[in-house]
Amino acid sequence: MLAAVLFGLMAGFLMLGVPVVFAVGSAALIAMALLVDTMPLIVVPMSMFNGMDSFPMMAVPFFILAGELMNRGGISLRLVNFSKTLVGHISGGLGHSNVVANGIMAAISGSALANIAAVGRVLIPAMEKEKYPREIAASITICASLLGPIIPPSITMVIFAVTAGQSVGALFLGGVVPGLLIAFGMMVTIYVWSRKYGYGTVSPFSGRAVLREAKSSGFALFMPVTILGGIFTGVMTPTEAAAVAVLYALIIGMFVYRELTIKDLWAVLLRTGMTTSFIMLIIGAARIFSDVMLSEAVPQAIAAAMLGITDSPYLLLLMINVLLLLVGCVMDTTAAIIILVPVLMPVIQSIGVDPILFGIIMSLNLVIGMATPPIGVALYLGAEVAGCRVERIIPSTAALLGVHVFVLLLISYVPSVALWLPRALGY
Repeated sequence: MLAAVLFGLMAGFLMLGVPVVFAVGSAALIAMALLVDTMPLIVVPMSMFNGMDSFPMMAVPFFILAGELMNRGGISLRLVNFSKTLVGHISGGLGHSNVVANGIMAAISGSALANIAAVGRVLIPAMEKEKYPREIAASITICASLLGPIIPPSITMVIFAVTAGQSVGALFLGGVVPGLLIAFGMMVTIYVWSRKYGYGTVSPFSGRAVLREAKSSGFALFMPVTILGGIFTGVMTPTEAAAVAVLYALIIGMFVYRELTIKDLWAVLLRTGMTTSFIMLIIGAARIFSDVMLSEAVPQAIAAAMLGITDSPYLLLLMINVLLLLVGCVMDTTAAIIILVPVLMPVIQSIGVDPILFGIIMSLNLVIGMATPPIGVALYLGAEVAGCRVERIIPSTAALLGVHVFVLLLISYVPSVALWLPRALGY
């Protein structure tokens, strides 16, 4: 009863166009007032604060700030230029450069939206000049940007780790192989398209150009080494590594590349504050929703219902994947994680799925939702950056998302693909 009311109210608010944070929070408050006698309304602010009051969660605003500083400080542009020299000689050159640049950016920002803003503004116009249709260039940028929350560090995985009580480092390592497989699959697709339709031009490979751009972008390329090296060697926690990334981006942008000025800092901090406040509000509202469900044992009831349908781990994983893909289409990633982790974790535990694997599966499912209508924030941002209508982007985006879905199914049913790296390093 309570689960139906909660999810029904939330779905109704979302269909009316109510912003996600208010849809989630309002649904929880109405359900509390009508159906829950054990939770007085005074617990609402306490629940919201508890959801946000976490040391690992501090990594989120730091990674967002680091991404903004990279964009303003010239780091992103140098990474794009370096990517061009590496793969520009392959058929479909700039399309491959887009994927590689997003992969490198993913190892710094942890955010799909930051990747679109940084890479898309540079490469979409350049790809148009090389005979890529604008919608194809936008689709490649959107789908490649999804590497941001998969390749470590990942803001999405930090939120999952905090919610599920799992190791951030293990989740980060588990995202490496799936991220690389997605990047490779996209590059194969781009190669086939370029050969078939004549997209892009091929620039000759030059070792001298690679060395020149490597030298120019050396400080930028050292940034992911600093972040990930610090985390995986145990020198820094993910939160501390995020703070170091901010300091590193600030110093390089202001004193080495000299493209970041004191005047720019106000705009950078303002954008970071706006993005962070939006994420934290969603976390707080989703925590109320989650606490209401937990107080009434809703997760256990849903787990029992799912296990009553089938006890096959393969079918249950398929059901969970379909559910998460659908949820990702209509709900913000952060809210979905905080609401659904308590619901699905009992099911996952009952069929013996590793919680780290579940975190990677959930992250990839919800990340795919960022590029699908009707909510698809990455889809809409990519359309805005490219300056074209969303409906023109959807067909080519759907084709590229097939790569992501294939990798999702691969790691779901061959867990060692994602788990061998964290296990090999003792996580």
